[in-house]
Amino acid sequence: MSELMKPQDTAGVPAGHERISGPASIRSEAEFFDARARADADAVAKARTHHEGLSAEVVASGTAVHDLLERLRHRGTPSRGELRPLAEAFAKHCRATEATARRALDDRHVAGDAVREDRTEGERLLRMLTDLMAAEPPDGTYALLVGGTLAEIDQYVAHEQRDLVPEIDRELSPTESARLARAFPG
Repeated sequence: MSELMKPQDTAGVPAGHERISGPASIRSEAEFFDARARADADAVAKARTHHEGLSAEVVASGTAVHDLLERLRHRGTPSRGELRPLAEAFAKHCRATEATARRALDDRHVAGDAVREDRTEGERLLRMLTDLMAAEPPDGTYALLVGGTLAEIDQYVAHEQRDLVPEIDRELSPTESARLARAFPG
């Protein structure tokens, strides 16, 4: 390898690796780099789905809300009484996230935007659920309102995992994340 080209200068090339030097070694080298590319892709996928500390608690709580929501959807249009456990679980999730993640990230510039959007949307959806359980909607609109609200809550949980959870992973130290995870009301 020349002095101008070092292994650390070429992405994906391990230190001490010589350049491919002829047709006889191309096949083995290609297999090596293909295996390395597959391992890198697997590592990226695992990093996106594996969370620790506070982000794991937020994901678990959101997943519990999603699972409850899916059970309600599969039974058809839920009654007002059947919405109550969902409203309680969603309110608990929002309170726990507010008490830990949102409070810890609120003053951070980039993460603060995600926190404010998450808070506003969560409060709006809680009001919608409360209104569905308390008020009598116009005839024939209840099923549509419930379906729309359930879809929005499901989308909220997905957006929270897409936007807020990465901010937690990026902005909080592992120690702070672990401390907040222990404080996460579950």
